[in-house]
Amino acid sequence: MQGYPINWSMNKGDTRILFHPLYIKYNNQSFADITLSDVHTDLGNIIATAESATIAAYLSWLVRTKLLLVV
Repeated sequence: MQGYPINWSMNKGDTRILFHPLYIKYNNQSFADITLSDVHTDLGNIIATAESATIAAYLSWLVRTKLLLVV
């Protein structure tokens, strides 16, 4: 992963995540419209493999960002 450790970013030149169903599910929603429980459920259903690390990092970033918005 590139970027800062707490933040998610795509690896340069690796666009495979753009076609992942979970990325597609959330990528056109504002953070305000994303339901934290949905992200938790999706993250919990990912099988813990090296191949799933990128989508797990993306969903984890969504969770952290959503938590920053809680007042």
